[in-house]
Amino acid sequence: MFSSPEASACRLLPVHAAGTPDPVPVPPFDAEPAAAEVIVATHRVTYSDRLKVFIGPNEDVESFLRPLRRMDGHQRYALDLTVLPEPMPATEVTATVSAARGALALRCAGSADAMTLQLRMTVDHVTRRYTLGFPGSRLGLPTVYVPHGDDDTYVYPEEVFTAEHAAEIFRDFFRDGIVPGGLQHREILD
Repeated sequence: MFSSPEASACRLLPVHAAGTPDPVPVPPFDAEPAAAEVIVATHRVTYSDRLKVFIGPNEDVESFLRPLRRMDGHQRYALDLTVLPEPMPATEVTATVSAARGALALRCAGSADAMTLQLRMTVDHVTRRYTLGFPGSRLGLPTVYVPHGDDDTYVYPEEVFTAEHAAEIFRDFFRDGIVPGGLQHREILD
């Protein structure tokens, strides 16, 4: 029913000692819209691989992060924040834009008490995924089980976050397009 740590470990690469490539910057946008302006979308939020919401720079970041606190690992198990290629009026979001993978995204999966964070970025047409974590050694196989939907993942203890801490990282990513500098990036093979 569940895969073993050994089966999941074959998809993982060791932590990069030299760091990661520079992320794609968040597209610029006007911070203060005029009353008559159209609502601009800069990010797509996908909840548990189903519900998609498009948000812009003037959104209350807390409103889309509140579901992190209700994640249970089964029915509510993931949140994906993807930067759109360019800001666009919300009324012009097409099915193609809605379904596009995106060049820069931050995703969490699991429950409010134990979730994993992954950063996905595409640089020069090469997509890389990283599991984020706190500094520490990553010897042996990952041993912490994190269920999410019909899937499961094993991570190291330093790679487990709570909803409160994940919300801070998502907030920084939403505003600046980067994750805090103190986090380690461990590359994942697809």
